[in-house]
Amino acid sequence: MSELGKNYIIELTQIGKRNQVGNKAKNLSFLLKHGYTIPRTMVCIFDAYIGYEAGDISVLDQIEKELLTYIEEGREYSVRSSASIEDSTSYSFAGQFSTHLNVKGVSAIKDAIIDVWKSVEKVIKLDYIKTVQSSNSIQMGVIIQEMINPKYSGVVFTKNPLTGLDEVIVESVDGYGDALVQEGVTPDRWVYKWGEWIEAPEQLDERFSIIESVIHQSQEFANIYGAPLDLEWCYDGKQIYWLQLRVITALESTKLFSNKLSREFLPGMIKPLVWSVNIPVINSSWKNLFKEAIGNAADSIDIHKLSKQFYYRAYFNMGVIGDIFEILGMPREALEILAGIESTGTEKPMFKPSSKTMMHLPRMMLAALRKLMFSKSIEKFLRDYWTHYERINSVDLLSLNIQDTFNHIDELFRLNTYGSYMVIVSQLLNNLYNMMLKQMLSRNDIDTENLHLTPGTKRLRDSDPRHMISRLHQAYSSLPDDKKKAIEAKETHEFEKDIEDTEFGRLFDDFMKRFGHLSDSGNDFSRPSWRETPDIVINLIKSDHRTNVARPSGARKEIFQVLNQKRMIKTVYNRAMRYQEYRELVNSLYTFGYTQFRRFFVHLATLLQDKNLIDDMEDIFYLEYTEIRKLIGTKLGQDEARARIIRRRLEMEEFKDMILPEIIFGDMPPLNLGKQKIGKELRGVGTSGGSYTGRAKVVRGVGDFGKIKEGDILVIPYSDVSWTPLFSLAKAVISESGGLLSHCSIVAREYGIPAVVSVDGATFIKDDTVLAVDGNNGLVLVLEH
Repeated sequence: MSELGKNYIIELTQIGKRNQVGNKAKNLSFLLKHGYTIPRTMVCIFDAYIGYEAGDISVLDQIEKELLTYIEEGREYSVRSSASIEDSTSYSFAGQFSTHLNVKGVSAIKDAIIDVWKSVEKVIKLDYIKTVQSSNSIQMGVIIQEMINPKYSGVVFTKNPLTGLDEVIVESVDGYGDALVQEGVTPDRWVYKWGEWIEAPEQLDERFSIIESVIHQSQEFANIYGAPLDLEWCYDGKQIYWLQLRVITALESTKLFSNKLSREFLPGMIKPLVWSVNIPVINSSWKNLFKEAIGNAADSIDIHKLSKQFYYRAYFNMGVIGDIFEILGMPREALEILAGIESTGTEKPMFKPSSKTMMHLPRMMLAALRKLMFSKSIEKFLRDYWTHYERINSVDLLSLNIQDTFNHIDELFRLNTYGSYMVIVSQLLNNLYNMMLKQMLSRNDIDTENLHLTPGTKRLRDSDPRHMISRLHQAYSSLPDDKKKAIEAKETHEFEKDIEDTEFGRLFDDFMKRFGHLSDSGNDFSRPSWRETPDIVINLIKSDHRTNVARPSGARKEIFQVLNQKRMIKTVYNRAMRYQEYRELVNSLYTFGYTQFRRFFVHLATLLQDKNLIDDMEDIFYLEYTEIRKLIGTKLGQDEARARIIRRRLEMEEFKDMILPEIIFGDMPPLNLGKQKIGKELRGVGTSGGSYTGRAKVVRGVGDFGKIKEGDILVIPYSDVSWTPLFSLAKAVISESGGLLSHCSIVAREYGIPAVVSVDGATFIKDDTVLAVDGNNGLVLVLEH
């Protein structure tokens, strides 16, 4: 007993609020309390360490006396740290403190405890703690655990620690599991997702039942704990023992970006000005929709984090959608399905309502009911916003100075933000009624696979350029050959005189007035309009794209029979037809308003050219809107603005042929090798995400430490805790051995640098070889100079 009558050594079952023991010991206690099998474990509490550090010579005598009551003669024990800073939700301090295995006898265990205490002083001096811990204050508990003689051991991650994906990863080695952390061993690996094996060793079938049990127990416990976990385990031939539990560190920093949806709204490469306009316009509308559904909980959504550019392509941040899922009480994992991650597993997360969903249900139902009566709002938008857009379209640009131009652009921001909201809502309602109609018709044995709803209203025809192009094609075909030759031989402004007295000329002039604002992309106002490139229109007219207009479905006769018999289906059919029309009309009007941005920005570009602030009219599209304002307000220098324009032009040219993945993990863009030649490709297991290109430095031991300079790629044969200081200099890590629990993998994730392990022959790479490391895909490329 200590001077205060407190034991220094306690059983796990005795851990309470008064006993300070560290996260490792607390987590073991949590496992035990919930019925999971762990070896018999004792803990030496913080008070013993505090007394020892204060010079109290009685502490060690007291510990030895207490150990005599717990330690069985002839049995072996492990002695591990349980510090106040270990295994937090952010940093693990993996391998930083001393660990002793197969310790036998009271005296040896006491010495091991002292050695664990002494390792605190070493850790405090490391760069690692300065990087991950703001305070150097450490309290140390010590775990004394009976050793199990395992057939094999391993670690299980209930979520992928690299990507954050909802999949369970198990790594296993023969014998003791400490080889997973530091020794040069490459583990066997299983990946299990939603009831399906994504990865499994080919020749270890006899272990499958144990691995399955490890997976299911770990998933159960993660649900109890309320966080994704990594757990160490072993199997002695009879049962599974759980040895250690940690919350997966650095997982909160993993992000998931998908272009599955964004490429529909913002396809292709997007210039900086267009991005800086589209994002606040479109994302503000999504935020308003979320706020209607979930109220003030949506206030925390940052519209600028809803999407991100990689190599000038748009990706949606699925993590923000996941936050909304959690607010609504839906499984966050379901966002992986929305992101386009495919799986044939039978345990896919379901969009099931929960108690949280029920809390928001009244508000969501009210918002939905309002949308079901949304036709009046749409009609008002079509009427009022046509007037607004026509007024802006009639503005005489030559009469505007810079400030006047900014004022009109800011008004377009306000108008088009609401316009984009109407586009999204009309699209959602159109999809809803189409889905309802197809389900109803399918239940009446009508094939809906090729069903196309084509409202034949006059205002829809008037808003669709395809119908007028068909008329123009007929008029063009009727022109005399000399008129056709004049059109083909001359510029548009020259041949207009030749056709002004013809039916074709009248229709062509009317077409340009009504549809000249269009371009080959309705979401990119940097593209020249048809009015600016009439040759494109002439080619459309000559080729006649009438075949693009949807044809009535062959099932229409059967549909009308059902409509005449069933009133509910007829009601849904009428709404589906109406919202098909609304979707097209709203989109057409919004496009008219959105393309007004081009008129005003092109005019602004001419004013900037007059002041010698930019060299070319197209330059304006390579500056963001705020940068343009800063340039005019002298907060952005002309030289810096020109440098940004040149750099972005060159980048867009360089990246134009890149093929990007549908899903990107983390903020770091995928590898871009440009025209660099690849000399050799090495593959391993990615254990920390991101990518980096730099020079290799091979470190085989302490004698090589001096080779590493900031920015190098660290290449090692295996992971060792003593090499931790190198991580503050390296920008990527490659190891010949190891797995997800390897010391280098854990520390790389905490430092935020890419890591690839189990790379055969990595240490044969010569120093200063240029490598490209892709931690997401487990790829190492040797580049030719």
